[in-house]
Amino acid sequence: MSHFDNKYYKIGVNPQKLIIFIHGYNGSPEAIDYAIQSLRGKLHNAILVVPRAPFECEKDVNNLQWLSFYQVDPKAEFRNPDSSVEKIFGIFDALAPSFEQTAAQMNDFVDEMQQLFGIEDKNTYIAGFSQGAMIALYTALSRRQNLGGCVMLSGIVAGRPLLEKNIVSTPKLLILHGEDDATVQYKTLPTTLKWLDNQNISYKCLTYKGLAHRMNDEEMQQLAEFVEQN
Repeated sequence: MSHFDNKYYKIGVNPQKLIIFIHGYNGSPEAIDYAIQSLRGKLHNAILVVPRAPFECEKDVNNLQWLSFYQVDPKAEFRNPDSSVEKIFGIFDALAPSFEQTAAQMNDFVDEMQQLFGIEDKNTYIAGFSQGAMIALYTALSRRQNLGGCVMLSGIVAGRPLLEKNIVSTPKLLILHGEDDATVQYKTLPTTLKWLDNQNISYKCLTYKGLAHRMNDEEMQQLAEFVEQN
């Protein structure tokens, strides 16, 4: 039995690439289906897998979460526009053990999907939105071998105290973020990029004016091109 229930799409007659796309907090595969279907239409010869988080969301039992934010931030101060960047990163750093555990489970899931579809690390890509982006980055950097690439959409580097000790891979990285994002606040992006620089992790970063905490077709196009060109 798989680590996570999932939805998957076979695109083309001879899939060569595997993309694992992780949904966000207070979300589900259905909640990001608008973006998944956009991405699906832009890919060629690929398997697109959308795992389902295993836990009911503490914010809304009708939705899902990969891990709890309330355990360290019950008032959701990370979303408060008056919270400093330092305070926001402190919140996500305090969640390091949860991110480490979830990333280990996600790496096991990646292994399962690779075996199921017969696709190697070099042709496997992990992407995520919001909490899913945080998990995607942690998973990719802590994986034994480099994946083909990692894509963060509206994310932040989380769990730095443990992640810095767990980095064993430095895959190609694409970062996409809306400039009007008030959930994973856009003002945190420079600190994420600085951390990546300090870890000698190369990346491409694109931002989008007028985009809030949501994904758009332009981002899906960038993701598809990243997968197909790497």
